[in-house]
Formats: sequence, structure tokens, C-alpha cells
Amino acid sequence: MRQRGTDLVDRLISFLGLANTIPEAKRQVFLFIQSIGILVLLTGIALAPLFTFDWFNFVANLVMLAFLTTMTLWLWRWRERQELLIFIIFVGSSAWVLVVMLYNVLNGPLDIGTVGLMPVVAPWLLWIVLLYMVCFLTFRAFFAMRMALTIGVVFTTCMIFFLTRVETIRADILYDFVVLFAANVFVLILAYPLAQAQEHISQTDFLTGLANRNRGYQLLTSEIQRAQRYEQAFAVILFDVDHFKKINDTCGHPCGDAVLREVAGFANEHIRRTDVLCRWGGEEFLLIMTQADLASARLKADHMRQQLKNRPFYKSIRLTASFGVTAYYPYDSANSILERADAALYRAKRNGRNCVEVE
Repeated sequence: MRQRGTDLVDRLISFLGLANTIPEAKRQVFLFIQSIGILVLLTGIALAPLFTFDWFNFVANLVMLAFLTTMTLWLWRWRERQELLIFIIFVGSSAWVLVVMLYNVLNGPLDIGTVGLMPVVAPWLLWIVLLYMVCFLTFRAFFAMRMALTIGVVFTTCMIFFLTRVETIRADILYDFVVLFAANVFVLILAYPLAQAQEHISQTDFLTGLANRNRGYQLLTSEIQRAQRYEQAFAVILFDVDHFKKINDTCGHPCGDAVLREVAGFANEHIRRTDVLCRWGGEEFLLIMTQADLASARLKADHMRQQLKNRPFYKSIRLTASFGVTAYYPYDSANSILERADAALYRAKRNGRNCVEVE
């Protein structure tokens, strides 16, 4: 039963496109924000008897406090499926805001038919915009847009529901509705391209245009999850330009940068569309070959080695590279695969460079 539950969770993570882990700095920020939220809820619950007491708001705050405390403890203790936990926290917080908003608008002292829609709903729009901001700062742009649209649709549906309870819908009430709806749309239109640009910058190596190390690690983790779920093989090639320091020392760093850009372009031309190439660091590159076994990855690495050796690069510079090859095995982690590939690459360098070693 536990295995079935684990499989369902993995399928959910894959369906939502979530990462298994998040950067430690991001995790610490969320733990801090959630701790602040817990303190605010505790303060609100403690001070509730001093103001107009409302049982619904009191119980809602207690439920949210229990939920947020539990999820904070899980996020603090777990080192896996962290983005799924953050997703659950975000969904729960959004639902809490929308439910409390719906209750307080329907039972509040202000009547929409008398004062209009804007004075009643506008304060809650600030919470909705805050949810949008947290959504785009937390998740990848496309997934964040889907979640933000869901929140926007629910918020708009609530406003339409409020309008249905007004006996006479005046022109000023309709105007308020259009302004609030337009404000939602404007925030989403502005936030999405900004989130896309930030995501691209954070996941792309500025020199070569390839995926950077952080993005490569995420893609490797996702490929492991896919291999575990569908029992598909894949392989990893880690290769390093031989004696690259001599190029920098002899021709200068601008020349070295130009060579690295050409090496990245060369490697991109010799891989399949389904493969993933990233700059792992310095003059080191990581290639993830989907649906490939160890033998085919070994052939690919040797082919790239020969093509690389026979091709002139910037300013007719000739160079070679060393390759370390490994494949996915059951119960592998990203770190164990990378350790084997790195060990194979080290052997290739120790054996004279310009060769391929398999681990």
C-alpha cells in the first residue's frame, strides 16, 4: 500500500511538473515566511476575544494554523518532494483566503447594493495580488500562470456571485466589476513575461546559452523519476575540454570564451532533440541521453570525441576532450550517477586525456 501511495505521489509530481527538491536558500525563505504566518495567526486568535468575535473566522484561523504548522514541520524535516509540499501550502493558503473572503463579504457590515462593489472587494484584491506574486516567485512561469489563472477565475466567479445577490445592479457597480476584473488581468499580463524572463536567466548559462548547472541537476532528477516510473534507461556523459587553461593563458580569456561558445554549439549539433546538454562548470559539460543504454552512450561519446578532435575552433584552435560515461541503474540518485560519471572522467584524464572511459 505504501508503494502504491508513493507511486501516486510521484505521478502527481510528474503531472504537475514539480521538482523533487528546491534550493536550500529558497527552502529557508519559505520556512521563515511560514513562521511569520504562524505568528500572525496565533496573534489573531489570541486577540479575537478583544474585538467583535466571529466563530467562523476563529475556527478558520485555527484550521489554517494547524495546516500551516504541519506543513512547516514537514518542509523542515523532509528533503524530498519539497516543491510538492510548497504547492500544497500554496493551494491551502489560497483556498483559505478565498473562503474567508467569501464569508466576510457576504456577512460584512458593507452592502454591495448600497456602497458598490469596489469598497467591499478591493481590500481582498490586495490578498489576491499577493497570491499572484507568491505564485510567480515560487513556481516556474508556465505552471505559475496556470495556478494564477485558477485563482483569478475563482475570484471573478466570487464577484459574479456577489452581483447576483444585489437586487438592482447599477452602472457604478458594473463599473467596479470591470475595474477589478481588469486589474486582475493587468497583473497577470505583467507578471507572466517578467517571470519567464527571470526563469530563463536563472536556468541559462550566460556564456554558452545552454542550461546551467542548477537546471541540469533538476533535469537529471526529473529523468531519474521518469526512469523509475516507466522503467526506461538513460545515460549520462560528462566531458571536459583538455588543457583549456593553456588556451586562456596563451590567447586570453575572450578567446577562451569564444572557444567555449563554439564547443557548446558543436555539441548541440551532435545530439538528439530529446537529449539535454548543459554547462556543468568551467570547461565541463553534462549530456543527458534519454532512452539510451550504456553501449549507445559510449558510441556517442567516442563519436563526439573524434569529431571534436578533427574540427578547428576559434582562431583555428585545435583541442580535444575527455569523456566519462555512465548509465542509470535502479535506486540511483542524481548524486550517485554524477559520482560515477565524474570518476570515469577522472580516469580518462589520468589515462592520457582525449579518450572515453565508462563507469
